[in-house]
Amino acid sequence: MRKLAIIILALFTVCAFSMEAKDKAMPEYELVGNGTGAQGTYLITVSVISKKKDVSNAELARCAVHGVLFRGFANKDKRQSQKPLAGSPSVEASHPDFFNSFFAEGGPCASYVSEVSGSRQVIKAGKQYKVSATVTVNKDQLRRDLEDAGIIKGLNSAF
Repeated sequence: MRKLAIIILALFTVCAFSMEAKDKAMPEYELVGNGTGAQGTYLITVSVISKKKDVSNAELARCAVHGVLFRGFANKDKRQSQKPLAGSPSVEASHPDFFNSFFAEGGPCASYVSEVSGSRQVIKAGKQYKVSATVTVNKDQLRRDLEDAGIIKGLNSAF
């Protein structure tokens, strides 16, 4: 009886840790430039591929900021591209404590994003949904805050 209780407790602990890790993982997403935004912002369309059609605004914002920082994006109309703001994905790996709290639910990353009203679309593709919205990302403020935190180098650091 005692062995059974220990095995059940161990399985519960492993499941709890794996669910916690799954929640922190970034979902599959795509970014596309969507024209020009106001000065100091990016206007982009972020699409999250999900099994559920109910993707929160916070999840879209999280993916938008993650993409701006670590992936960059291309503008479909003007054939221009924006490099990642942080330079490369290795920056995320070198500061895990900062980015875990930054991208956590209720974290500060959502404060850099505002959704354009009426832009949300849900498209079903097979067994998955592609939930898209056009958002503006305040890139100047995001860069300043990451420079102040010592995560990325400032533009004037080379001089």
